[in-house]
Amino acid sequence: MSPRAALARIRGHFSVRQHDARLAEEIATHLDALTADYQRRGLAPDAARLAARRDFGNVTASQENHRAHRTLPFLETLAQDLRFAFRQMRAKPGFTAAAVFTLALGIGANTAIFRVLDAVVLSSLPVKNPEQLVLVIPRQNGKPGPVSYPLFREMAARQHELAGMFAANNVDPVVDPGADSDGSAPRATLVTGRYFELLGAGAQLGRTIVESDDQPGTPPVAVISYGYWQRAFGGKAEALGRSIRINGASAAIVGVAERGFFGERVGSAPDVWLPMSAQPLVWPGHTNWLTSPANARLQPMGRVRPGLSPGVSRARAEAALTALYTQLHELSVHGLDPTIYAIELAPGSQGFGDLQKQFSAPLALLMGIAGIVLLLACCNLANLLLANASARTHEIGIRLAVGAGRGRLLRQLLTESAALAVIGGAAGFALAQQGSRALVQFASAGRGWRLALDPDWRILAFTAAVSLLAAAIFGLAPAFTALRLHPSAALQANHRNGALRSANGAARAFIVAQVAASLVLVAGAALLVRSFRNLETQDFGYRQQGLLLLEFRLDANLIGFRDPARIEQVHQSLNAIPGVIGAALSGRALSSWLLTQVKISLPGQAAPAVDAQLSQVSPHYFETMKIPLLDGREFAESDRKQTAPVAILGEAAARQLFGSANPVGRSISVGSNDTHLVVGVVRDIRLGPREPLAPVVYEPMSQNGVPLLTAVLRTAGDPAAFASAARRAVREAAPGLRLQSVSPVTELLGASIRQERLIAVLSAAFGLLALVLASVGLYGVVAYAVQRRTQEIGIRIALGASHIQITRLLLSDIAQLLAIGLLFGLAGTLALGNWMRSLLFDITPHDPAMLAAAAAILTAVAFAAGYLPARRASHLHPIAALRQE
Repeated sequence: MSPRAALARIRGHFSVRQHDARLAEEIATHLDALTADYQRRGLAPDAARLAARRDFGNVTASQENHRAHRTLPFLETLAQDLRFAFRQMRAKPGFTAAAVFTLALGIGANTAIFRVLDAVVLSSLPVKNPEQLVLVIPRQNGKPGPVSYPLFREMAARQHELAGMFAANNVDPVVDPGADSDGSAPRATLVTGRYFELLGAGAQLGRTIVESDDQPGTPPVAVISYGYWQRAFGGKAEALGRSIRINGASAAIVGVAERGFFGERVGSAPDVWLPMSAQPLVWPGHTNWLTSPANARLQPMGRVRPGLSPGVSRARAEAALTALYTQLHELSVHGLDPTIYAIELAPGSQGFGDLQKQFSAPLALLMGIAGIVLLLACCNLANLLLANASARTHEIGIRLAVGAGRGRLLRQLLTESAALAVIGGAAGFALAQQGSRALVQFASAGRGWRLALDPDWRILAFTAAVSLLAAAIFGLAPAFTALRLHPSAALQANHRNGALRSANGAARAFIVAQVAASLVLVAGAALLVRSFRNLETQDFGYRQQGLLLLEFRLDANLIGFRDPARIEQVHQSLNAIPGVIGAALSGRALSSWLLTQVKISLPGQAAPAVDAQLSQVSPHYFETMKIPLLDGREFAESDRKQTAPVAILGEAAARQLFGSANPVGRSISVGSNDTHLVVGVVRDIRLGPREPLAPVVYEPMSQNGVPLLTAVLRTAGDPAAFASAARRAVREAAPGLRLQSVSPVTELLGASIRQERLIAVLSAAFGLLALVLASVGLYGVVAYAVQRRTQEIGIRIALGASHIQITRLLLSDIAQLLAIGLLFGLAGTLALGNWMRSLLFDITPHDPAMLAAAAAILTAVAFAAGYLPARRASHLHPIAALRQE
């Protein structure tokens, strides 16, 4: 069939009534002519009409044949099946509502998680030719890190292997909302001149930042995001040329980034992009990045030249950039005696994948869990359709008896299932709109991720595919079961017995699958919840409750706060806050982002040195943190720069250096052979939920002159209530000291395990949903068995069977199905445990107690669900039961 003919037939579907009316008129005219002809030959009117119809042939067949040549029959029969399916739904609103609700939950959960998975893990950056982008990763002694602007500038200018290099900073400056904004604080980022050009992003309005904007002394310009343009300026073109204030400096808006562009980092989505040359103006008082090699803030990217083999081009560029990096290493921040410099190029089509690395495995796990939930929903719906099919056996028998083909009936039944799936999919898609946003908000733990969650063709295609797959899962078995009957058997008075027996086998198979999948979900959820509780309640070595952490910015302004006298002013000001039990200072953060590694050893001995973490703290630090002092004393006010160096060891460091001997009063060498007198031993602490108890050595801040990085306050009440007072105290004691953050330690630790919390909460919710679906399915199969065996139950009761015997008889079916399902579920649980081993903490994936508890819960739910219909069946009146067909 030619495309023109196919198009004509499709158009014919929109004018069926007009064509049918014209055809009927033509047939009537032809029949009238034939009738008149026979009447002229002498036949009576009725005989003439009959003869005319006999000559013309089957009118209905002619109409259908003409319609088949005028339209596509498949579309017409599909429309008929859909109309019949919707009539069936209207006739059984309760069944329809239950089916749609069940499908909406399963499909909605899958779509919501896939939407986030696609945004975080699967999608490429919304730019031109993202496959040409590469991440430029500098390494010193194998460790990756950012680069300074002088180093980046020289490398970008001297390299010739890549089409170009660009970079953005990894710290956002604060943008003043201004009079035209919506009142929220926009996010801004600093980028190099070829950022937009090489990233492959254009402007929705105006222009982007270009190389000439990123020159020292050039007036600052800004490009705003499409979303910020809509929120702050109402999407008006007059935004171009307006000024936006960033930390007191003005930048002229020269363009609006194209819609959907969020930058090079998934989840960040800045509102404002500024050229790197504007850094001294928008961050007054900070070190000038443009001239300081010590400020490594940039994370470079590049674009390979088009037309070259990605592998060859990348290898050649790595070699050239490594040689260039080695030549320019003086423009980089040095670690501890770096000797090896290297550049690694990694695929950059997805940008910097911080969220991808953190959440790809959890999202994949949740995707699998949601898939199992959908399978449970399909099993439940299949059992509902099996019961419905048994009730329609007489109808199907009549259709078969009058000549309907089994293939035609199969298509009708599958169309009914597909219609349910489409409606459930549409409802699930609507649920996923809010579910995906709630999932992101919960996972970000207040960090304000910005992900592109607008639905696109991939999300729609995924929802459609899942809906059709669900229709196939829950629709095929009931359809084939209904069509297996012979028409004569279906039309007999006791036709339902055969149908029920045929459907019962399929229903039992679905229940076995449901029990197995439910055990996998419940056991997996139990393991994940237990793992999260282990993480949350583990012993960190200090008391987190009632502890407020102040983190200070690490920049040039901190140089003045190496003076012990000035640091002491901050200490006293914090201690003076009403309600503060104690305050202490440290030259190291509680988190592990900034650690100093040193080697400690015994002077004059050949024993190997111990790698340890070095931390400088103030007096009363251990008392404030509630870190137990195991031996010796804490640091005192008398430990000054003029006195002999002292140190306190963690118990792991003490054990590795001295074994079982008492280290107090002994000398150790810290770092470059500096001798310290050990004055105490304290308990080891964890810096993070998943970090080990590493050896640590403490020194007094007053003896080292290290910069002030953190302060901890032990409060009498909720530590969050003291945040404002702490900021005020720091501002009064040291006006130039900038605070990075003020947060209760419990909140920081909670944020560090947000992915574990996300997995635990959602898996627990899905596990509970699995129990509900399993209970509904088991209730249905027992009710189904009661319907199938009503006469048998009546005979047993008439012969003297007790209520307990009838109940036990029916529950024995559940016991058999449960045992088989638990065996299959156990195998699935063991396989799942091996896969999720890396996500568990302080618990084995095959923990017998967890598996036994999951099986016990599922067994209790199964027998509770089956007991109600079994008990009702045991109280049937035998005469009523025997009279039921």
